[in-house]
Amino acid sequence: MDWYVIDAVEVAYKRTKRCLFEPFDLWKWVKLAIILMLVGGGSGHGGNSFNSFSNSGMDSGYGSDYISDYDPLDTIDDAIDLMFSAAVLAVIMVILLLIIVFMYISSVMEFVLVESLVSNNVRFWEYTRRFLGTGFQLFLIRIAALLLFLLVLALIVLPFIFIYDMPSGDNLWLSLIGGMMMIVFLLIVFVIIASVLGSFISMSIPVAMYRKIGVLSAILEVFRKFKLDWQQIIVYWVGRAVLGIIVGIVALIALMLVLLVTLIPFLILDLIVYFLLSLVLSGSEWIVLVPLVLVEVILFIIAMALVSMPFGAFLKYHMLSFVGKWYPEADIPFGQGIDINTEQAIVSLT
Repeated sequence: MDWYVIDAVEVAYKRTKRCLFEPFDLWKWVKLAIILMLVGGGSGHGGNSFNSFSNSGMDSGYGSDYISDYDPLDTIDDAIDLMFSAAVLAVIMVILLLIIVFMYISSVMEFVLVESLVSNNVRFWEYTRRFLGTGFQLFLIRIAALLLFLLVLALIVLPFIFIYDMPSGDNLWLSLIGGMMMIVFLLIVFVIIASVLGSFISMSIPVAMYRKIGVLSAILEVFRKFKLDWQQIIVYWVGRAVLGIIVGIVALIALMLVLLVTLIPFLILDLIVYFLLSLVLSGSEWIVLVPLVLVEVILFIIAMALVSMPFGAFLKYHMLSFVGKWYPEADIPFGQGIDINTEQAIVSLT
């Protein structure tokens, strides 16, 4: 029995090489790097003001007693606390809004990435407009899954909270250790289930795209196929984990090399600039150094994104190649944008 997860490695490598190096196109690399980056990311005291007014106004009566008990500093402190609470709440709301917006953008970019790799033709804005609707479907599914995961996580942590609130006694530490071990076990199970569900969702994306069905229908189709051929998926998950570790190690080595290649020249440049500026602008070197360091950070992020992009593209090609073999009904149209003889030679390996 052929294991598709193993066969897909060589196919993914050849497709990645064909996409990124034959021919080499820097602008194509930049667009794919941007797409991959987009794919993957106090309690208030407002009540004190009301209580202070109630205690000083209603309980002290009228006249000089009320005036003598009134301290304007308390009102100012309450107003500051209220403003601080409102500012914190506003920051939290903005962060949540940004997370939601990024989740939607990430969902759309999942389809853009698949179409770019399958067609070997990166058209960022065209694909983005095309997949706004299906990306929104994926976004809603991810939101529902996130809420479900948070609910399950809360149920996992809740027993530990009750154990922590128990009165101290001879069995308290045993209960704490047992509860923590159970929580660790449940968290591991939780992570495994989340990874499995994420794998099904990832495999359903090309199915939804090329069978022209909804994302939820595609997920159900993948589940049905799983019931018929579950052995390939089990081996895929194991092989994918091993492949991910290997690719991660290689990517880490490549990123460390980039770090050394970029960081050392940047540090030397900064030291030279600082020395020269100290001769001219004594005490005001930061006026030039801060923008310079900012530019260096941007260049460093771009370099890291470009170096890590091929590894992300390879893993995505691996998943697509596996799905194309395991679920041929998806009819993934590999080869658009490259020579047909070359693609036939690649497909013959599967």
